[in-house]
Amino acid sequence: MKPNFLQTSLALALLAAVPARADQVIPDDLIVQGSICAGTDCVNNESFGFDTVRLKANDTRIKFEDTSVSAGFPSNDWQLTANDTDSGGGGGNYFAIDDITGAKTPLKIMAGAPSNSLHINASGLVGLGTAAPILNLHIKTGTSPAIRLEQDANSGFSPYTWDLGGNDAGFFIRDLTGGSNLPLRIRPGAPTSSIDIAADGKVGIGNTSPAASLHISGNQGSSRLRVEDANATTAPRTLLTLVNNGGVTASYSVAPGVAWETRADAGSWTIAQAGAPGSGQFRLDDSGNLAISGTLSQGSSRTLKTDIRSVDRNALLDKVLALPLYAWRYKSAPVHERHLGPMAEDFHELFGTGSDPRRLAPSDVAGVALGALQALAGKVAEKDTQINAIKRRIEAIEARLAGSL
Repeated sequence: MKPNFLQTSLALALLAAVPARADQVIPDDLIVQGSICAGTDCVNNESFGFDTVRLKANDTRIKFEDTSVSAGFPSNDWQLTANDTDSGGGGGNYFAIDDITGAKTPLKIMAGAPSNSLHINASGLVGLGTAAPILNLHIKTGTSPAIRLEQDANSGFSPYTWDLGGNDAGFFIRDLTGGSNLPLRIRPGAPTSSIDIAADGKVGIGNTSPAASLHISGNQGSSRLRVEDANATTAPRTLLTLVNNGGVTASYSVAPGVAWETRADAGSWTIAQAGAPGSGQFRLDDSGNLAISGTLSQGSSRTLKTDIRSVDRNALLDKVLALPLYAWRYKSAPVHERHLGPMAEDFHELFGTGSDPRRLAPSDVAGVALGALQALAGKVAEKDTQINAIKRRIEAIEARLAGSL
């Protein structure tokens, strides 16, 4: 064997033993009828299983680098990323879509995320936690599925967070920042249209077609409105206020075509039957004058009374005769409006009726008048008896005188 041939063969063998590192450029279509492994950790005789393309390294990435330079053409670069690089240690395990140009990661899936964390079916319905979404967005979890609405300070507004959720106790809106209060709750089993807001803003409670700003309806015999203040301190409080630029009317319909109204205006408060002529059956004005179109009846049945005693009519008459009477007018009344009668304080001092010495009950005044009238009638009867006796005596005397003539 010639020395030159031996030297050449040895040189070729040494070159074959050194791995080739040069880039390969294939200026044509490349078809691989098998599997492909790319990455620094691929080995000879790689076991692909069912993998068609495999990336194998400690920093696997697929980058989409757009080389467009013409104006108006999209040019963002994107990247599919699996896990942080291990150069610094302690990186995250995830799969992400990175906007390389914008330095953002719009989608990241952390390792350990449960199955069906995000599922989009053939109809475009999205499931979170379910592989069988029923609606456009279907959230499923073992307890209290919810949506959080969180405002941060990045736009210059105060951070605030609200939650919308539901569970076996009901649907709720939670004011997380405001103390985790639940300003709105809907309990399971609430009927249809428990709250129904019409297109014109009218609110129905149990009503699908509210005819007023607030319309409460029901057919169970329990429809009612209750305003309650549970403060432990006993004190008068305004629990209902009706405000209008003019008179205010409240209507009470008891049957078709039959209704009563209460009306308040600048000078009076009236109770009237709707549609009835006149100014109403009951009218109280701002001076305290009360006018009714019918009869005033006070409770006076024996069944309503106790501690019943007889009255000394003659003593009653003496007190009536001692009762001062005055002509007067109320301080709130006009000058021409005058009245005649006793002062309540004098009446109360003499007769001791009622509980307030500043007021008189019509039944007390009538009772005193009746008692005094009965006493007067007794005195008149007594006088009549005396007069009749005198008349008889006079008649007898006249008869004797006539017989002696």
